[in-house]
Amino acid sequence: MKKCWKNWICVAMAAVMTVGMGMTVFAADTKIDKVTVSFSYGEEPKSGDSVGDVKATTGSNEFYIDNAEYTNDVDTWSVGDRPTVRVDLTAKDGYKFSYTSKSHFSLSGCSAEFNKAKIYDDGATMELTVYLKRIGGKLSEVENIEWVGTTAVWDRMEGAKSYEVRLYRDERSIETFSTTNTSYDLASYLTREGSYAFKVRAISDYNNRAGEWTDFSDDYHIDEDNVRYYSGNGNWRQNQRGWWYEYAGGGYPKNEWKQINNAWYYFNWEGYMLTGWQNIGNNWYYLSNSGAMLTGWQYINNNWYYLDGSGVMLTGWQHINGNWYYMDRSGAMYANCQTPDGYYVNASGARVN
Repeated sequence: MKKCWKNWICVAMAAVMTVGMGMTVFAADTKIDKVTVSFSYGEEPKSGDSVGDVKATTGSNEFYIDNAEYTNDVDTWSVGDRPTVRVDLTAKDGYKFSYTSKSHFSLSGCSAEFNKAKIYDDGATMELTVYLKRIGGKLSEVENIEWVGTTAVWDRMEGAKSYEVRLYRDERSIETFSTTNTSYDLASYLTREGSYAFKVRAISDYNNRAGEWTDFSDDYHIDEDNVRYYSGNGNWRQNQRGWWYEYAGGGYPKNEWKQINNAWYYFNWEGYMLTGWQNIGNNWYYLSNSGAMLTGWQYINNNWYYLDGSGVMLTGWQHINGNWYYMDRSGAMYANCQTPDGYYVNASGARVN
């Protein structure tokens, strides 16, 4: 009788151990309800600063941070840039990530704003994307200003919506002009003998602040013969090879841009007007059948392209009128498909977050 009692106790203990072991094997990981991350940088970045490092920390006992880094495809910050940070998170043993909606995230520091989150490895890891405070201040100096014929030209600056050009004669200011292009034809203002030079500054698209003026350009010397050459209106001429523009005082523009009746034209080394796609100064432009440079959205050969205010064809991600669009290396806009970096764009080309 005692032997049977002992056997019963052994069976019961074995059953309890089996159930206990089963509960250990099949216990579910606890869902992480709130992801709390704080961001900081040594000194708030300003326009012109190199893209540095960003730090992300958390006091959570449920996960830890593997890495945090900027994903902006720039070397230096410009006014209006929105720093974007990718944070890699790993859940600790017994926990898993289960939520990707904004309400499950608590972000602080650097004016951090939730963008999106993706879960991988059955909840073991998460990729969090966050926006930080936009870059303020004012734009730095425009670079590479020079004369091309009678036209002032300079490099396009990221974050600039327009430019101001100030013309000087014998170091005295004559007039200031505004343009959305990266060049300005000053021929009609070279009306007196003297040494002409110009300065340029950019106007920020983000906060409308004016940037720094450049130093003086090289001098452009005008003598009595030059004044006669550039004064007066010109006329269009045509032969079997094409069109060119003849100045009233003789001569014609060549190897340069020329603004005529509020439209921009480009003339080759022989002085003939160009049309269609043209690579000029390592940038692509589209010149209509009339030769006039086009800007903005253009539907060309069954594809949409975007040409900025200076006529330059844009590629990659571009923020236009409140939406993000992706253009491939040829400039053609993606539509109703997934971009190379995993975003979806709708039929009109706008990114869907």
